[in-house]
Amino acid sequence: MIEINLLKARQERFYQKVLLIRILTIYIIGFLCLIMILGVSYLSNRIAIRSVLAGIKKYSEHIEKQQDVVESLKNYKEEMDKISKFLFLGQEELKKRVLWSRKFNTIVNSVPEGISLGRMFLMQNPLGEKTQRVFVIEGSTLPGIEEYSSAISKFMDNIKNNSASEFTTITLVEVRKNDTGKGSQGVIFRIECGLKGE
Repeated sequence: MIEINLLKARQERFYQKVLLIRILTIYIIGFLCLIMILGVSYLSNRIAIRSVLAGIKKYSEHIEKQQDVVESLKNYKEEMDKISKFLFLGQEELKKRVLWSRKFNTIVNSVPEGISLGRMFLMQNPLGEKTQRVFVIEGSTLPGIEEYSSAISKFMDNIKNNSASEFTTITLVEVRKNDTGKGSQGVIFRIECGLKGE
């Protein structure tokens, strides 16, 4: 009986040693697997980082090559800003000024047969609290024209038809006889045209 008990205790110690060895083996294998997984992850991350850094370097070199183009674009933008500023100032100034060439062209193209132009000038005409700039046309009918009223009326109609964008109003202000002392008489007239935008 004693021998059996001794064998049983020895067997229990043997099983404990085997169990301990197995547990240590499992822990060591697990630890080695963990180290291997971390190593693979570290290497793959290093490869990915190197690839990203190579891409960044490549793009940096590309940007440096394109730096001249970027500088040119900046210069063009600055020039365009200056040009647009001058253009805006020019448009503002144009709104304030009278373009005489268009007005003279309109009047000259509207003169019918039998009408002679005299003076053309700009004057301020009081209009309530404001003042309106008025383009004044003075002229006369040629001697020998019997129907001076129809000639003046035709002149005013021509101005209206030719000056859609030039004048707001076209008014016959004065008509008087031109007494030259010779046999034939004409009339002197004065037409006032209100300027647009005034």
